[in-house]
Amino acid sequence: MSTLLRLNDIPNIMADGYLCDERRSLLFLSVWGRDTAIQELLGRLTLKNDEGLPQLTLTDEALHEHLLFPGNTDNLDKRTTRHQHTRFGTLIHLWLFDKRCLHPDRANGQAFLLLRRDEPCWHNRAWTLLKETTSLPLLDHWQGRVLGFLEASQMLTALSGKGALTGRQLTLDLPALTGFISDTIRAGELCITGNTAALQPYSRVA
Repeated sequence: MSTLLRLNDIPNIMADGYLCDERRSLLFLSVWGRDTAIQELLGRLTLKNDEGLPQLTLTDEALHEHLLFPGNTDNLDKRTTRHQHTRFGTLIHLWLFDKRCLHPDRANGQAFLLLRRDEPCWHNRAWTLLKETTSLPLLDHWQGRVLGFLEASQMLTALSGKGALTGRQLTLDLPALTGFISDTIRAGELCITGNTAALQPYSRVA
């Protein structure tokens, strides 16, 4: 069971997981609380004055603080469920997440992939997300080579966080990806039909 974190900014709200990027921007947050506390959180996130929440501070059991920056809340979506008959009475479970977790930003080549920490085939899901994010014609037997290039080029990076979920951030440099595919096709490393070379992961040459 994951350790709960206390939301310092609003009493009686606990978090069981979050994900953020390298700048601590909020990408996913799972919190529990009574209806009034959850509504206060949602309301204050929309305020731009002193009552607003430009950052969220979570504290773990070791009193370590975890900062998250919601940024433009128009980019966030939410899901809520009501859990009755818990030992604490009726609780609301709120998920806040960046909209790009559901729908890639194709114009800017950006998307986020949420995964269970024990996800066995996350590369397959990352490949599907890549094909949904770009209009480049990608053949499935290129998967290992192209994803390896994206990781080496920091276009596919791991997210930071706590809880049962982990994730990957996809930030495409389309000219660089297009150039890589063109160069490897010309070099015979990527082919129209599947072959061994196309399935090999990308590695940089020193």
